[in-house]
Amino acid sequence: MSAFDLSGQGRVALITGGARGLGRAVAEVFAEAGYRVALADVDVEAGRAAAAELTARGSEALFVATDVADSGQAAAAVAAAVERWDRLDFVLNNAAVAGRAAAIAELDEADLERVLAVNLRGPFNVCKHAVRAQREHGGGSILNVSSITAEAGSPTFAAYAASKAGVVALTRSIARHVGRFNIRVNCLRSGSIQGTGVMREERRSWDADQERRHALAMIKKIPLGRRAQPRDVAHFALFLASPLAAHVHGAVLTIDGGESLGS
Repeated sequence: MSAFDLSGQGRVALITGGARGLGRAVAEVFAEAGYRVALADVDVEAGRAAAAELTARGSEALFVATDVADSGQAAAAVAAAVERWDRLDFVLNNAAVAGRAAAIAELDEADLERVLAVNLRGPFNVCKHAVRAQREHGGGSILNVSSITAEAGSPTFAAYAASKAGVVALTRSIARHVGRFNIRVNCLRSGSIQGTGVMREERRSWDADQERRHALAMIKKIPLGRRAQPRDVAHFALFLASPLAAHVHGAVLTIDGGESLGS
């Protein structure tokens, strides 16, 4: 591959939370660029459908049912990609849950534990096994997905914000060690993404007017005047996986249309 080419021909990507939302958009963009794609997700039906659709389009795709909070399942997802294609060039740690919307006084320990298990232990588990695989195969890159709430906080999703702040620290810590193995590790702080938010579950009961008012309120916070499309973020991830980003390591990169600038 040319040093100025985003093509991933022959390369392999593992994407957690790849069945839908941002993960699926990244899978589609990477597949279009020539990557062979392994999708890891707890949603078996959606995951199989996503892999089947990519295959029907002429890409090589694999689905692995995975709860990243379980170290054994995280290891199995990494192993499945390596066994299928004998390499692992890129990993996107995207799987996440928002948890229940609640002020800290009403937040149950069980809610906190589940959010931290998926959002923080999950990337830890995947990184642990991905680093081992990439070290054995000459290197690669990892992109962990955080959120602008990691810095700004959230009045009703404290566990989510804390978990995403942990992802930032985890990324920097891993990066300090693995660069010597030709493994690059970076962190993506995303803002509001159209149609992919893990907090959508909290709005299932909203009517059309509530959704419209919520959308308008979100857009007012974004200087670019629109929420990100999933492919906006996916294209950024493709750049970070490519040789064009060969010296980007241990970075926390924001893609939010200016949302985190504040009013």
